[in-house]
Amino acid sequence: MDTALEAQTLARKDRLAKLRSLKRKQEESDTANPQVTQVIEAIEASTVVLSGRNYDLQTKAPRLGFDTVPSDNQETLESRAENIAAEARTATKDEEEAGVSIDLLSLQPKKANWDLKRDVDQKLLRLDLMTNNAIARILHDSISQAKSGATHNDDNLAELVRQRENEEANLAENDLT
Repeated sequence: MDTALEAQTLARKDRLAKLRSLKRKQEESDTANPQVTQVIEAIEASTVVLSGRNYDLQTKAPRLGFDTVPSDNQETLESRAENIAAEARTATKDEEEAGVSIDLLSLQPKKANWDLKRDVDQKLLRLDLMTNNAIARILHDSISQAKSGATHNDDNLAELVRQRENEEANLAENDLT
């Protein structure tokens, strides 16, 4: 592959040398020789390789750039930002001419603690989860204690009924007084 590239570069150097010599001969002879110009044009045409996407048929020359801007008919972010900046500039000029000062209360958020809520929300979610787990654990423990206590208290069921009746009686006496 290197030999192919070297061969191409040597061929190109030869063609350029021929062009230079032809141009020198043409400069030496002030009269324009049509054969020499044809040879020069033929050599130039043989050296220039143009692909379809880089060649403009109307001008018969290589394309140097875009004919139209690609984002010509589209609204881009830059154009939108430029429009907003222009509107802001005109609004500030109008306010300065009218003598209107900026109201600092309009710049403040509507709720004073919005930043606190934003920062604390994630911590509260974690705490809520931990609280729910603790409540579930306490309920589970109380249920398991109630089940174990019920098996031991079956013997003293009559005694528990008497205690309950005494508590109800005490509550009724307190309500009357």
